[in-house]
Amino acid sequence: MAVWSEVNKSILGKYFGRIDAEFYRPINLFAINRVESVPHCNFGQLVKEGYRVVYGNTKILKQEENNEKTCRFLQATNISNDGMLIECDKVGHVSECDWNRYPKGRIKHGEILIEVKGQAEKVTIVPDDYPLRTLVSGSLYKASLKNDILTPEYVYAFFQSSTGKMLRDRTKTNTLISFVSKPELYSIPIPLFTKSDTIFITDLIKSALRKNKLSQSLYTQAQELLERELGLDKLVFDKPLSYEARLSEVVGNNRADADYYQIPFRSLGNHLKNLKTIPLGKMATIIKGIEVGSDSYVESGIPFLRVSNIKEKGISLGNSDKYISSRLYSALKCYQPQVGELLLTKDGTPGVCYTVTDEIEGIVSGGIVRLQLHDNSFPKEYLSLVVNSRICKMQIDQECSGALIVHWKPNSIRKLKIPVLSDSTMKELGRLVSESKKALTESRQLLEQAKRRVEELIEQAVQK
Repeated sequence: MAVWSEVNKSILGKYFGRIDAEFYRPINLFAINRVESVPHCNFGQLVKEGYRVVYGNTKILKQEENNEKTCRFLQATNISNDGMLIECDKVGHVSECDWNRYPKGRIKHGEILIEVKGQAEKVTIVPDDYPLRTLVSGSLYKASLKNDILTPEYVYAFFQSSTGKMLRDRTKTNTLISFVSKPELYSIPIPLFTKSDTIFITDLIKSALRKNKLSQSLYTQAQELLERELGLDKLVFDKPLSYEARLSEVVGNNRADADYYQIPFRSLGNHLKNLKTIPLGKMATIIKGIEVGSDSYVESGIPFLRVSNIKEKGISLGNSDKYISSRLYSALKCYQPQVGELLLTKDGTPGVCYTVTDEIEGIVSGGIVRLQLHDNSFPKEYLSLVVNSRICKMQIDQECSGALIVHWKPNSIRKLKIPVLSDSTMKELGRLVSESKKALTESRQLLEQAKRRVEELIEQAVQK
């Protein structure tokens, strides 16, 4: 069905001369008219200080090259889709000279970070405990807000709401690599509500951030305890410049690539011999997903879960998701994940494992396998934790092949050695992971509550 809208030529100047049809989609015009019909101010009026810093030839250092004189380099990829989490340990690093060269790129606590290049989707707030020796990428715009108007938490909630997201999306230019200009970002209208409403939404976001932080803390505890129990915290992996492999090993493994015989992999293999392990294939039935083909994608419908949607603690959905029709979903419902199963990625980013704890409406792609445990009494959260840990990641890295797209073959998946600890230890680790996921769920519920409240207040203001 055709959709169109008409705009007067006279208003083109108001919108920076934009003449692309997507900018004037009826749903976009509806959103901006709603917000502009209620008390509001433009985002630029809230900003006290903001910079978008472009790093020309900045060199990202490898993790092992870091030293005390380096600082963190924060990019949009280090921010979760909902903006509730900014990674600290997995960020890149830049040299001390870059820290001195780009003082305007240094983060401040409470700043709002907005992705303005690439997918241009993410918004977050710099938490109060985030390391200040951090520079931001040129793909992120950083803004400090004036203290006497609106809080960063409220602005974040609005930008995450369906209306706010719509207004952000319409400012994008280009298709493959989106870009948002500073004037257009500043022109986005922000609705103004009563002080009590603003405080209520602010408190919801603060509670959501606290729950998210608790979730990360519990998961880190589980990871550290697992590393100690497996003895990985004392294991040193040497990386010599050269190494040798016997011809019998090459023939037996049917692998002639040098990477397969790296010394760290051998050290891990020797360490695994001292632990009680069970091949994953003996613990679970492995069921592969299905590929429906791009011709089966529809604009909206039932989620078609791909590798990028599977995270350690949940299913992550975003603007780039793919959907299939209800009719196709009904025909392929046997590929729908069930509560109690584990989802494990095998292509692209292999080895990401998640235990399904809630009903999921959707089917999984061929790059994902479902694990159905033979013994339901075995702690599933422990299994997902250990598969996501270093002891399994290194096994997966050794077995995977592929130059452009990495593949983990089903036979290799079945051979994955799963360390088995005492029942009490595995239950304790599973409990920590479960508590972490519970806190994360509560965090997301609070965020959704704040977003809904923003929409309700806009609706109420429009009807007055």
